[in-house]
Amino acid sequence: MVMQLKDVLTILDGIAPFATAEEWDNVGLMVGDPAQEVRSVLVALDPTVSAIEEAVRQGVDLIITHHPLIMSPIKRLDLAQGAARKIGMLIRTGISLVSMHTNLDAAPGGVADVFAERLSLQDVQSLGPLRLGTIPAEMPLDAWARALPFEDMRIVDAGRSVKHISACPGSGMSYLKDAIEKGCDTLVTGDVRYHAALDAFEAGVNVVDLGHFNTEQIALEPLARRLRREMEPLSVQVHTAQDIFTTHKGEHT
Repeated sequence: MVMQLKDVLTILDGIAPFATAEEWDNVGLMVGDPAQEVRSVLVALDPTVSAIEEAVRQGVDLIITHHPLIMSPIKRLDLAQGAARKIGMLIRTGISLVSMHTNLDAAPGGVADVFAERLSLQDVQSLGPLRLGTIPAEMPLDAWARALPFEDMRIVDAGRSVKHISACPGSGMSYLKDAIEKGCDTLVTGDVRYHAALDAFEAGVNVVDLGHFNTEQIALEPLARRLRREMEPLSVQVHTAQDIFTTHKGEHT
């Protein structure tokens, strides 16, 4: 089976409408011809050189990423570096690129819903890309965090037990005010900066920082499964990547 890229875009728009993306975001077709024939797809978190190289090796026609390749105007195309290098690689190899970012975060079954499921939240409510939920029984923060299916995390302990949780994949500290207004005791997200963490601490809200990568990579396989159903029998693969951050402990004297 062969689909034209424009038909794939229609399916993706049905899953997570591009028009629902945040105003500052850039989603949809990044590189490619809507009339291109598509037989195989690679799903990736980022439009990295590694993902493009894998697409070339696998003979993939289309890469679908969460994070966009182009976020600001490109004034010159220096094909040796940056986004221009990747654009050049895509054009030379005939591979198209589509991004589904904040539209996929907030969509039903999208990144935020997958994240809430991984946290085992119940009675989940949606507030854009923020998910509000509870756990069955109140627990100490440390015990709850240790039981999460994530290896690396940073914790801000505001002295409260965990029961009512707000969760946002990626970088979600801008939703602290919403978490406070909804009576949440804990905010789970990634990319937590010091002053935002301090604001949460002083407001009496615990913070669990699982890292940007870890809160979003988990959504790729569920997206791929849905694409396999809706674009059958196109081949849909997932690019396996590693977090660029690693954890090391320094020596103390």
